[in-house]
Amino acid sequence: MDNSLIRCERVTKEDYEKVMAILPPSEIYNGGDYLPDYFHLLIDMPNNEMYAAVIGDKFVGFALKTTIDDGRSVVTRAVRVSKEYAGKGIAGIMSKWMDIGGPLYRPEVIWHKFSGNRTHSPLLQLTDKGIFNKTSEQDFVFYDTHKRTLEIKYNVIENENQSSKAEYVDVNLLGQVLASTDHKHYLFPDNEIVADDVPYSAIKSNAPLIVSKRTAVVVSDLNCPQRTLLSISNCFQAPIGMFFIFNVYGCLSENIKKHLLLHFAKFLSRSMSEYILLRGISSKGTSWTFLDSAVEEFGFKRIEFYGTGVVSARKRIKNKL
Repeated sequence: MDNSLIRCERVTKEDYEKVMAILPPSEIYNGGDYLPDYFHLLIDMPNNEMYAAVIGDKFVGFALKTTIDDGRSVVTRAVRVSKEYAGKGIAGIMSKWMDIGGPLYRPEVIWHKFSGNRTHSPLLQLTDKGIFNKTSEQDFVFYDTHKRTLEIKYNVIENENQSSKAEYVDVNLLGQVLASTDHKHYLFPDNEIVADDVPYSAIKSNAPLIVSKRTAVVVSDLNCPQRTLLSISNCFQAPIGMFFIFNVYGCLSENIKKHLLLHFAKFLSRSMSEYILLRGISSKGTSWTFLDSAVEEFGFKRIEFYGTGVVSARKRIKNKL
């Protein structure tokens, strides 16, 4: 392939259909592609930039770059290449272009970060080979149900009027938790918090980036760091159904039910398809007993879907060693 025919350019809101045409969303992540629903949300966030590889007037490649960690890190997300040009170096060409003249070139950027599915991404193998440095690894499990089932179960549990020890967290309080040495030891031992598949350093300045319009954050036992439970939820409509992404940090206990009650209060107010998938994510080696029990009360059942965990890694940018 003649590389001179390929040019890279910044993606705008008007390019939505061209981006979606690169690869059918129904064929990505077994129908769990978040980009069709997240595209406009993400492109409006000031720390996100989208780029495309273009031949003629056709988009043949795409990459989303997210800047975090006080501008010191750039995360590569949502990379995709059309079937017609798969295996022809499109992703590499885009990466090189962005390293020379894009977000990775900026003088303040030191780290290039990645997060990938442990089962389906080559990231774990690349960290094993020392090409990237692994920063954290988490397990996840999937559950599914239907919207009407969740609504009925939620109403029953909500009407029990149980006193809740859990509370919503705003951006300011989340920032305080991230800055707390005592809490960081128990919640983020790797000094990293992964939310919406973005591996943030556990620092106060990342709090406004973690909390988007789709995000809810809940905490319990904040006054006792070794028992503190912090949960973060995000949701998106995918071709296969509505996804509820549930990240859990800290002491997974019976309080998880009260966390879910608060998260579902916001989740159920959204427009969504009938089929719902819940992905619970926590530290490697987590026992899911408490989450299994809690989500079962809300009408969910455990399923096998797409992978078993997520790996985060980074590499230092060579020209800034």
